[in-house]
Amino acid sequence: MEHRVDFTSRGYFVAGLGTLALLTLIGGCDPNQIGLQDYGTIVGRVADQDGKPIQGALVRSTGTTYTFTTDKTGAFAIQKVAVGQQTVTAYGPGYAGNATTDVIVTKDQTVQAGDLHLQAISAPST
Repeated sequence: MEHRVDFTSRGYFVAGLGTLALLTLIGGCDPNQIGLQDYGTIVGRVADQDGKPIQGALVRSTGTTYTFTTDKTGAFAIQKVAVGQQTVTAYGPGYAGNATTDVIVTKDQTVQAGDLHLQAISAPST
């Protein structure tokens, strides 16, 4: 089998058998960038201080670059979150600050973040 070697700024590129292993070993390729990262899913619910669901709250997690919006029941599902410890944060207009919780994401599993509670901003008294 013929192999081709090209020199690049990040390392060697070898076309042929063992390319992925070689690129990973010499630092020329990040496995996360080529789809080898393991992922899981985080689900939960966002509610106010009285336990009423908040529709349209924004939810983010470390381990992903996206922001998600809760549905009418306050539920959210964040898919394709990198495996490991992640922090889930919920926030929204009309609510003070944010609510956070830490979860451990495992490969191909759904982990429960539970309820995240936001405190409504009170209207000033007149």
